[in-house]
Amino acid sequence: MQRWIFSAVLWALAASGVSAQTLRGTVRDETGAPLAGVQVVVPVLARGVVTDAEGRYRLENLPADSVAVEVRYVGFETVRRTVWLEAGREHVLDLALRPDRVMLEEVVVTESEVRQLSARTQSASVLTPRELAQMRGQTLGETLDGLPGMATLSTGPSIAKPVMRGLHSERVVVFNAGVPQEGQQWGGEHAPEIDPFTPARIELVRGVAGVEYGVGAIGGVIRIEPRELPETPGVGGEVQVNAFSNNRQGAASALVEGATARVRGLGWRVQGSLRRAGDARAPAYGLVNTGFFERNGLVALGLHRSRFGIDVQASQFKTTLGIFKGAHIGNAEDLRRVFENGEPFVKGPFSYHIEAPRQEITHSLLSVRTHLRTRAGDRLDVDYGFQRNRRQEFDTHYRGQTLAEGRLAFDLTLVSHTFDVRLQHRPVGPFVGSVGLSGMNQSNANGEAGQLIPNFRALTGGVYAREAYVRGPLTLEAGARYDYRRLQAYPREEGRFVRTVTTYGAFTAAFGALWRFAPAWSVAANVGTAWRPPSVNELYSFGVHHGTAQFEVGDPGLRRERSLGLDATVRHESRHVRFEASAFATGFDGYLYLFPDTVLVTTFRGAFPRYQHLQADARLHGVDGQIEVRPLRWLSLQVTAGLVRADDLERDVPLYGMPSDRASLAATGQLPRLGAFREGALTAEARFVRQQNRVPEGADFAPPPPGYRLFDLSLSGLLHVAGTPVTVSAGVENVLDTAYRDYLSRFRYFADNPGRSVTVRLRIPFGREPS
Repeated sequence: MQRWIFSAVLWALAASGVSAQTLRGTVRDETGAPLAGVQVVVPVLARGVVTDAEGRYRLENLPADSVAVEVRYVGFETVRRTVWLEAGREHVLDLALRPDRVMLEEVVVTESEVRQLSARTQSASVLTPRELAQMRGQTLGETLDGLPGMATLSTGPSIAKPVMRGLHSERVVVFNAGVPQEGQQWGGEHAPEIDPFTPARIELVRGVAGVEYGVGAIGGVIRIEPRELPETPGVGGEVQVNAFSNNRQGAASALVEGATARVRGLGWRVQGSLRRAGDARAPAYGLVNTGFFERNGLVALGLHRSRFGIDVQASQFKTTLGIFKGAHIGNAEDLRRVFENGEPFVKGPFSYHIEAPRQEITHSLLSVRTHLRTRAGDRLDVDYGFQRNRRQEFDTHYRGQTLAEGRLAFDLTLVSHTFDVRLQHRPVGPFVGSVGLSGMNQSNANGEAGQLIPNFRALTGGVYAREAYVRGPLTLEAGARYDYRRLQAYPREEGRFVRTVTTYGAFTAAFGALWRFAPAWSVAANVGTAWRPPSVNELYSFGVHHGTAQFEVGDPGLRRERSLGLDATVRHESRHVRFEASAFATGFDGYLYLFPDTVLVTTFRGAFPRYQHLQADARLHGVDGQIEVRPLRWLSLQVTAGLVRADDLERDVPLYGMPSDRASLAATGQLPRLGAFREGALTAEARFVRQQNRVPEGADFAPPPPGYRLFDLSLSGLLHVAGTPVTVSAGVENVLDTAYRDYLSRFRYFADNPGRSVTVRLRIPFGREPS
């Protein structure tokens, strides 16, 4: 049955995906004269058009959502408007532009400059504010799990990190407010430390993206952007409240923002959130000590003028995470019994109390982003980021004793400074492009407890250039980059700390092409080579990693990893169908991965499975895509699928740790207006995951779990209460309470994944609507 479903899904991806809304209008100057060549852009979708000779524009295939529109024209002030696009309607937005106080030299703005916004030579996805609103309160990994080519690497119910086409951690770069998120890449339980209530847009670019984003962007890039700060005078905000039944989680966020009339373009924002959850529950038993308590805060200030802008954002993410007690076992005999029986060694009633083993994490972030447009039409961006990641792990065992509150077993503080400068030159005929340089200074300091990762200091610098040629339906782009890293570490050897210095340097390059061969069709291809040096934990780790309940062993002899990737994408956008499908292949010289060597290590902290950091030549290839069809005005059907095949070429075995084949089928129906309830939508989704049968034989502690099928239901809409549009959504995940284990769950050896969960979300705006 599952084979038939996957065959049907992959066949459907070869056909054609959703109608959307239209926005049109006219742009004029203060005298009422039409303006030709004005850029009308939707930044969140990276799409735009230019006005014709009569000042008219038309944007099609927009989502039914709240959309921010920017209107730009040299010599005039930039205008920003937020438009609510209702399903099935054509919307009109006419605008009048005011001359800039500083009149610029005349610059010819061609359509090619705007078309590059939608001319992607790589597979990409964007989650809009409305789509994110349906998933608030979930981790980043869970939020992205349903997108093409995406899966989740989980460590218990509260920790999930994104997996992109089989790659994760060091090979996927996550940008938060323009700053590369440091700390998330180490280990399976180092999920991105990001408040789920802050993103207004999430953009994914799949495949090699190292030219612009630097070392490690082999699998792709995830860009998380906050809301744009308001510029129109006034104060407003919103309150969001979530509830999840499975772990009895309650989550709330409050946001207040505004702008002042005294200083044109000055905006501010303050936001805070809380999330607290108790023990999650599998269908047959509770998962003891899997609760969490999260406290987050953010302040932002920005000043925007026609040619200059600066945004400053400071945030802190703080969480206490319980580690499933059933994964920490006192002796090897009991651990083997758990592997054989597949039942948790520890069971108990529900509780909000978090005992050892547990993690306490504090991540502080400062982002400063500036841009300047020159009189000639060039743009200069200068960004600075500061991060401080404090991570502590508390062990429940110490020298044969069991400690309820635990003993500090792991304590490190990672401090990172990043700096980026980018100059995007004005269009020169059909050419547009940019040059840039970036740098990072990073240091790690261990506390008195534990030396799983040694103290180190890393200095990284890079310089790059990109150029695109846009002529009619054809876009060509190429780029190159060079990066250098110096790593100074102090690992322990024979009972003492030894200073080691290693250096790495290499080029990254990419070439892409896009051809719009018909009004609704395009095909794109991209080839690129990227690299990354081995991380500190891959080189030097030796000891118990409590978050994943495993004993990890590094290898100081590991060399840099180099990849060569090729992907091709076909897209279709029409009134009733939206479709994107991609095929990809990536070869690795020196692929680095963590491998279970089937040995159990017994320490005074208990018994743990042993994992070794290895290196081998490898090959990954696969397909993924999504098709969305609207057969009726009120009905939308969607199919998403992805599969990855990977092999260790040196050992001639399947590569360990790859995601299972997966697909989903979803149907969304628009509901008629029911009193105060408007714009309602009912969605039913079925998710299918096959058993991972491509594994190295005899090289794991337990065989891969069976495949599974899950069914979800959700209802969303607007409820108008005393004139306030309250966004309401309710859903049931895993409706049938199916017992299952995902192959990418680090705790699949010990227990099932969580079962059924009922979710309720409310968003209540006040004052002026947030941007």
